[in-house]
This record gives sequence, structure tokens and C-alpha cells, in this order.
Amino acid sequence: MLAIIVGGGTLGYSLAELLSRENYDVTVVEIKEANADTLRERLDIRVVQGNGASIAVLERAGVSEAGLLLAVTGSDEVNMVACMLGKQAGVDNTIARVSNPEYLEEKTSGTSLLSGIDLIINPELVAAEEIAKLMEVPEALDVMYSANRKVMMLELPITEKSPVKGWSLSQLSQDLPHLIVAIHRNHKIIIPRGSDKLLEGDIIFLLTRTTEMVKMENLLGMEREQIQRVMLLGGGKTGEHLARLLKKRNYTVKLIEKDRGKCEALSEEYSHILVINGDATDIDLLRDEGAGKADVFISLTDDDKMNLLVSVFAKYLGAKRTIALLQRSDYIDIMERVGIDIGVSPRILTANTMYRFIKKGSNLLSFTLLREAEVGIMEFVVSSKSPVAGQKLMDVVFPVGSIVGSIIRDGEVIIAKGNDRMLPEDKIIMFGLPSVSDQVIALFGRS
Repeated sequence: MLAIIVGGGTLGYSLAELLSRENYDVTVVEIKEANADTLRERLDIRVVQGNGASIAVLERAGVSEAGLLLAVTGSDEVNMVACMLGKQAGVDNTIARVSNPEYLEEKTSGTSLLSGIDLIINPELVAAEEIAKLMEVPEALDVMYSANRKVMMLELPITEKSPVKGWSLSQLSQDLPHLIVAIHRNHKIIIPRGSDKLLEGDIIFLLTRTTEMVKMENLLGMEREQIQRVMLLGGGKTGEHLARLLKKRNYTVKLIEKDRGKCEALSEEYSHILVINGDATDIDLLRDEGAGKADVFISLTDDDKMNLLVSVFAKYLGAKRTIALLQRSDYIDIMERVGIDIGVSPRILTANTMYRFIKKGSNLLSFTLLREAEVGIMEFVVSSKSPVAGQKLMDVVFPVGSIVGSIIRDGEVIIAKGNDRMLPEDKIIMFGLPSVSDQVIALFGRS
């Protein structure tokens, strides 16, 4: 299938890399010569230089033959026009990156302005929702819910102090139903077996029932702490979305913003937040405003270096957890080395949401990529015509690099074991390397 990506910046590059890996015929439309040259040099794709809001440029890209168009430039208007032109040319699925909330209101009101777009993604809102979710479980590096939040998956670090360091997976208590579905070690994903050991520096992907997760954390030597004091840096779009999401939570929230006009607007809109006008690189200001006493300090400016620097300051002053918004995902390795707890990349989250929409088929309910697209979580429904229907897990030859995590049947969660059968109408949660995702999808059937 031909996929056209309008916009060859960091997000467009990531999507082009993902889709070409999935054997799509990828063409990127990019107006800047430097970005176009980078794409040509690094990826085996076609690049058309020009304005993606021009029908002539889209025709050069082959829009009449495309089955998918993703518009991800920094301009909402270019993205919307590109999708509408693509839909008029016969493209089956169009996806647009749109940040302006006024345009999003147009979509929900049912007007025709955005009728040519099948999926609209707001990167700032996606990032704010991810951070709000992470705050529910502050000890985790990432949080995933499935089956209407009945199943929970956490990314958890194995540290020097972890009581289970050096244990094999088979040594962990079997009294609590759980599954460690993957281990991230030395920048690689391992789909483990019972004999594999947990080593210091590992990041584990732990799956269990949501109601059992606290007990599992205690087994791993972790204690879930309640958040009371939150400090935000940055009153831009992401900060504003997060402020709104936190309104219903019983937190004491302070927000630091350098722009006085933004401070006044935020104070009027969000009475539950104390807005402070100041420069967060002033460590005395951070100290005086209580950054060191924050349960969570979250840096949300558009400047990655600022977010890293101020997060380091907050950690030094005593903040329990720090979360930094990072446009450049290659900074995440630096972040981990300097003691910042969590890095959130809007680019990765947006690419993930788009990719999940692209992968969705008749029996594939959801698809989520984690850890820079190193591992995927897939949720299927078993139909009566699925090749796996009625079979025991141990009798199905799943691709190497994949594992069944859980079965949801009649609202009950079953942590998967070899003797369990997959019955029609069951929901199956699977983990696997992206390279084997199509093989897994084929086992369950798709449109």
C-alpha cells in the first residue's frame, strides 16, 4: 500500500521509518530541502519536495494511488488541507496532526470543515493525558491499561535495592497471578522464560489484574506513594491541558511560567492552581516555592534543554519524582543518567496513536508501541473463524518474540498459562516485537 506522509520533521521521519519497516510503499512530502535530503540519505523511501497543501504536489506524490495519508507538519492548516485534498482524490484513510483547540471543537460539532479527516490527533493533549496517567502510579516508568482498566501493565525498574534482583522469574511468588511479558536490558527487548533472571538495570514489563498490582509491587520491593504536592513548569498548551486534567484530583498544584500574560490567563481559567510568574532556572526561586518538597515535578516547556536542566535542579532540591517533556527522544538516555525519572515524548506518543489507527483490523482492537517502538501490545477479539479459536495456548505456534499476556472472558481476567484455551468472544492481550506483529495478526484474522 502507498502511504503518503506530509511533513518530514521528527514526527514524519519516525512514521516513515515505522511504515517502511511494515513494508508500506512510503512517500514523504517535505517543503524544506535540508529535511528532504536527510530523509533521502537515511531511509529507503521516496521524497517529494514541495508544499503538502498543493494538489499538484500531492499528485506528484501519487495521491490518487495512496491508501493512507498522514499530515504531520507544524501547521494545522496545511495538515487539514492536505487531508481534505487526499480524501477528494480517493485516499481511504487520512490522519491529521491538529493542535488548535478551536479546530477540534469544529470536529466535535459536526461541521464540514474537518469532514475529510478520519483521525485527528492533538500532540499536546496526548502528552498531557499520558502524564496524568503516569501520575496515578508514580513509581512506574510507563502505565498501560487494557480491557476497560481491568488489566494493568507497568514498566518498572530493577534497582540495586530491589529484593528480587538476581531472582529467576520462576522464583517469584505464584500465589499472585502475574506475568513478566518482557525485559528491557542493554537497549534490547527480551521475551523471557522462567529461567531468565532479573538483573540490576533491567526494566520489566509486568502485567496483572489492576486489583492485584499493588501486591505485586510490594513483592518487588516497591511501595506506592500518594501524590499530594505537584509543581509544573510551563504554561503552554501541554501545561494548560494538564492543568485541566488535574482539576478533579485532590492535589496541591503550583505552576511556574515566565510569561506574565500567560500567568494572568492561567490564573483566571484555573483557580485550583497557584500560578507563579518567574524564571525556573533561578534555583533560589525553585527552593523558595517548594520544588524540593514536590511529590512530582513536571517540566513542560517547548525547550528540551530547559526541561532537563530544571528537572535536575528539582531533583537536587529533593523532589521525589521528576517528569520531563522531551521532543527529542534521544535525550531520554541522557535523562536516565542524570537522575530524571521519566521522559515523555509527544512525538513518540503521537506516532504511536497514528500507528495504532493504521494497524487496526476487524479482530485487532488496539495496538500500542512502547520503548521507541521496540515492543508492541496487541489486543484481539477471538472470532469463531479465527485460526486460534478453541485451541490451547500451548498448541498454537506463536512467532518467536511474542507472548500471550492475558485472556478476558465474560469480564473476568485470566493471566495466561499454557493450558488455557482461546474461545470465541475472548479478548486476548499479546506482547511482541513489531517485526512479528503481522504474523500474530494473521493468527487471529483481520480485515
